[in-house]
Amino acid sequence: MKWLLFKIVFIYPRIYSFFHYYRKKEWRKEFEDKAALFYKQKDPQRIKKIVKGVSELRGVRKVMRYLIPHMDMQFLKRFVNVEGIHHLDQALNEKKGILLMAGHIGVPHLAFNALRVMGYDVILLSGVTPKRPKHPTYRYYDTDGNTIFVHDPSLAETYKKRISDTLQSGGIIYYDADAGEGRASEEVAFLGAKMNFPTGMVYFAHQAEATIIPFIHLYKRGKISLIFKEPVNNHWRRGKAEYNTIITEFAKLLEYYILKYPEQYLGIYGPTVLSYYYRSHHKVHLQNVEETKEE
Repeated sequence: MKWLLFKIVFIYPRIYSFFHYYRKKEWRKEFEDKAALFYKQKDPQRIKKIVKGVSELRGVRKVMRYLIPHMDMQFLKRFVNVEGIHHLDQALNEKKGILLMAGHIGVPHLAFNALRVMGYDVILLSGVTPKRPKHPTYRYYDTDGNTIFVHDPSLAETYKKRISDTLQSGGIIYYDADAGEGRASEEVAFLGAKMNFPTGMVYFAHQAEATIIPFIHLYKRGKISLIFKEPVNNHWRRGKAEYNTIITEFAKLLEYYILKYPEQYLGIYGPTVLSYYYRSHHKVHLQNVEETKEE
């Protein structure tokens, strides 16, 4: 009967979305502006649906830490759909490290923890400050054992070595490729603008000759979709020249799913390349909107 409990819990995000949408007016206004800017939406009802959808994902994040410790194979059978897993299995059979290139779409923690339940030893790359779980049996937290924390620059040499060692030894690292931080980057087209995607992890994958697999995950009213695409590193035939191609192909793929399911993109509120771009350009956008209204 555990699955019934999950179904009940998945109702909470919808309730949360309703109250959050109508109570957080400043948040709502900012998100509506972003939806109009990046998704080229003019229909108020469509914009409202998008923003409420993003709010629902925030609601899922409120309860996911309590769900994850109870995820098992029965959970996967009832709530998870997987496509293209053979791309991951083939790379593992080749004994190469794997970089899962993902984005802030759907609910990432439910996605890579589902992979762990399936038996894949996935290491998360995280930029947040680690927290010590008080009740790990009942509430999930990222731990040093399954996470590489990169929040502290003073520990850069330590976590860089772990990233390299993990990929060199055939391990799997999951990371959000649309994260806004990063010294080295490639400028590519994304949602109608030129944005800088960081290439630090692509560099580590290149050094380890690891396979880079685009990984899309979606959440739709309690149903989770895990979608794996073909590797994009082209066996590193062109060396560093592959970097721009890799980022470009991933950005196109992520954009496709964002435009298809805009209410799924949590990256709309950062810290992501989209949010960084918005902060530096939104004043110009708002000025243009006001001028259009005056005309």
